Amino acid sequence: MKLVLTHYLRSLREREELDAILPDLLAESGFEVLTRPRRGTGQAGVDVAAVGPNPDRDNVRSLFLFTIKSGDLTREHWDTGQQAVRPSLNEVLDDYIPNRIPPHLTDLPIVICVCMGGEMRENVRAQWSGFCRTNEKATVHFAEWNGDRLADLILSGMLRSELIESESRGVFQKALAMLDHPDVAYRHFSSLLNTIFTKPKNQTERTRQLRKAYLCLWILFVWARDAGNLEAAYRASELVLLRSWPYCDNTRLRKGSTQQERLAHFDQVLKLHFIIANLLLVEKIGPFADKCHALSMAVNSRNAVDINLALFETLGRLSLHGLWLDAISASQDEAFAQAMSKGADKVLNIVIGMLNANPTLAAPVRDDFAIELALFMRLASVRGRLSDVADYIRGMSDHLCNGLRIRNHYPTPMTEYRDVLAHPIDRSDAYFEEHTRAGILYTFVLAWLAMIGDQERAERLRSTLLEHAPHMTHQIWIPEGRTDDVFWNGDRDHGLSVPGLPLNDSLEAVFNLLNRVMEEHPLHERVSAVRVGLIPIFLTACRHYRMPLPPHVWRGHDRTAPDSTAS
Repeated sequence: MKLVLTHYLRSLREREELDAILPDLLAESGFEVLTRPRRGTGQAGVDVAAVGPNPDRDNVRSLFLFTIKSGDLTREHWDTGQQAVRPSLNEVLDDYIPNRIPPHLTDLPIVICVCMGGEMRENVRAQWSGFCRTNEKATVHFAEWNGDRLADLILSGMLRSELIESESRGVFQKALAMLDHPDVAYRHFSSLLNTIFTKPKNQTERTRQLRKAYLCLWILFVWARDAGNLEAAYRASELVLLRSWPYCDNTRLRKGSTQQERLAHFDQVLKLHFIIANLLLVEKIGPFADKCHALSMAVNSRNAVDINLALFETLGRLSLHGLWLDAISASQDEAFAQAMSKGADKVLNIVIGMLNANPTLAAPVRDDFAIELALFMRLASVRGRLSDVADYIRGMSDHLCNGLRIRNHYPTPMTEYRDVLAHPIDRSDAYFEEHTRAGILYTFVLAWLAMIGDQERAERLRSTLLEHAPHMTHQIWIPEGRTDDVFWNGDRDHGLSVPGLPLNDSLEAVFNLLNRVMEEHPLHERVSAVRVGLIPIFLTACRHYRMPLPPHVWRGHDRTAPDSTAS
């Protein structure tokens, strides 16, 4: 296990990686963290400041000032470059210690620590030793915290109990070993989280569980990044985000230090999820999204179903990432909000380019791909780009009508891979009725055709459904009071189904019923994440656990102007 941790620490970058986990390591080991790394503010050489026992001096309570360096500390990193260590240490001595230590801590001994994920190379150790001898005083000492020491800190602190014991340790190591098989790695990581999130004795133990899950996700991500396969890391980050939310939701916590600590922790989990999503979706997939059939070819399968499944999965992930960026763009920090808003538009342009370059996305093979489509249309709506994607919904409506008429290439409610791959086995009445007995996709497309003002196509789709599939039960799903308690852990046995939408009467009757359902079952009264303005968490849960998006969130509020269009 120590080898796993040492490799992980050595691979961490300084900014937003090593400095992101160090405060949690210190807090878990009994330190009081005073400051965390921040961008845009002068830190006088100190990335993290904390108060705690000094094991090198009989556990005397001391003030620790950490200067963080990624990887190995070499001669090149000692005295030259933007992130050189010696200038940072001089800033600590000349600025931080005389001017920035809080008055109530001035009597404590000071330990200046150079913290690195790797090790200090021999070619710089002489300079380090000389610097320490020259500047060490009775109350100022120097220490080296390398990857080996950090690994020991993790093993003795955050991971000290059941997580590294016998069976659980094996599950984690299997998740790391199977990163090239994302489904298997995800399954093992999910089992690990079940082991971590047991019923705690108190809130302190729950906080420790949250930190363990966060650190394990970091380790998985770093290994996946090194292996060049971020699939399992992305899925695991969604899972940690969802499993952490109910314990960080400020509406469930009393005001105080625990609430603030949990909110800060959730912010770190969310940042890590954004890092993984950006690497996978924007940097890795984005450059090829608008290249004709490039992503289809990248699936590396001759079967059209495989391509369809993979691209709709990517469509949902990109749309969800864009919705997260859009939600965060409501921040009060104008510069930050503007950057997030530009990021959301960039993601939407990637999605639109992918739709234009990969025609298979006009014909979903599974009925539950209504989830991905709802996320995409909501993103287009909140970014003020509905007119740019109207032709995409029109084209999908035409495909659906044609599939029902010829009993081929119509979506199936089945989700098992072998069933979807074989669909349709034949065009018999029995098989057709079995695979069109119920659906959520057609209602969604009808609603969006009406919202973009194409009543003619909406009526054509309705007539086709009544003529060729009059037996189909059209339905929607909405959350109930129990949803907010069980949804985040993956329970799917909750919520209310509204079946039998009156398609026989008229489209107006269908939409009147939808509006009535939304009025009688307000989403913000059922889901706390919606109530506090973090609706993307709820959308993430719907996509991750494969639950339909309720009609409340099919459309958002317009915010920006168009850039490119999807046909």
